Amino acid sequence: MTTNLPRIDYYFDVISPYSYIGFETLQQLQHQWNGVEIRYIPFALANVMKESGNKPPGALSVRWDMMMIDLKRSAKFLDIPLTPNPFFMKWIRQYRSTDAMKILLVLEERDPELMERTAREMWHRVWSRSEKIFEYSDFVEIMNAVGIQDIEEVIETSKEEKYQIALERNTEYCTRRNAYGAPWINVTTTDGAEHSFFGSDRFHLIADLLNQPQPLPQRLFQLESRI
Repeated sequence: MTTNLPRIDYYFDVISPYSYIGFETLQQLQHQWNGVEIRYIPFALANVMKESGNKPPGALSVRWDMMMIDLKRSAKFLDIPLTPNPFFMKWIRQYRSTDAMKILLVLEERDPELMERTAREMWHRVWSRSEKIFEYSDFVEIMNAVGIQDIEEVIETSKEEKYQIALERNTEYCTRRNAYGAPWINVTTTDGAEHSFFGSDRFHLIADLLNQPQPLPQRLFQLESRI
């Protein structure tokens, strides 16, 4: 069985800073890569890590310290508003991003672009302004920021069982493909074959697989134009 277009399924969780980095990278690439369908799909990173046996970066202090340095470098290189969050380790012990991800699933049904804008606002809160995304008051502020009017309806709708099932289904799809972190990227080529990639720094390999322009030369061109 073949597909009309190659497709990138980008599985993400807004608790993950590397999901944000990959999201912004892919947002730029989707304007450069012709004939590629791109879908942004919420999943539950905590469940992926639990099923795979992976541990959070903070479980190893040297890994956490390096991650904070790496995030600063990535933010500067990509020119995105990403700042290490001093409360992050405390928050992930206390909260889960599940409710936020179910709100994104509700918005995805209405308008995928609205869902993407809302996800970006969630990332900005956690990884730019060090603000929470876990509770009712957080959701009200988030949706106000992106211009959603019927906030109460969205929140109540997100509590329906169908969205919990959808989130679990998205997560299980990735764990069956040996996912262990975020972002997890599944690429379906025109022959119907599926190819999995992990991380926010694999787009040069995806470009090669899909015979699309490489992202790094574009970046170098932008840098040269500033000189």
